[in-house]
Amino acid sequence: MDERQRLKELLLEKSYREGTFTLTSGKTSDFYIDGKQTTLDAEGGYLCGRLLYELIRSETDPISAVGGMTLGADPLVTAVSLVSYLEKQPIPAFIVRKEAKGHGTG
Repeated sequence: MDERQRLKELLLEKSYREGTFTLTSGKTSDFYIDGKQTTLDAEGGYLCGRLLYELIRSETDPISAVGGMTLGADPLVTAVSLVSYLEKQPIPAFIVRKEAKGHGTG
């Protein structure tokens, strides 16, 4: 089984739920995908990082960093950065806060 197929299996097993769910928008849905259940799983996180790294590597323009909004992006950008290090082509990760910190280095 390839990595993409295995990630699909993990998403169905760990993240996909059927039922009645109220979404942030207030609308209801008969299914819900809680991606963090997969991205925070050791195998799922690795596979996300590996597959995203492969997508980044296939780009013609060089990528200098990978990042996104906290909290959802945190496990994904960390996984990509770790995989890139293992491939000896490290890509730094960053996260964007919803609000600026009032302490530390900002």
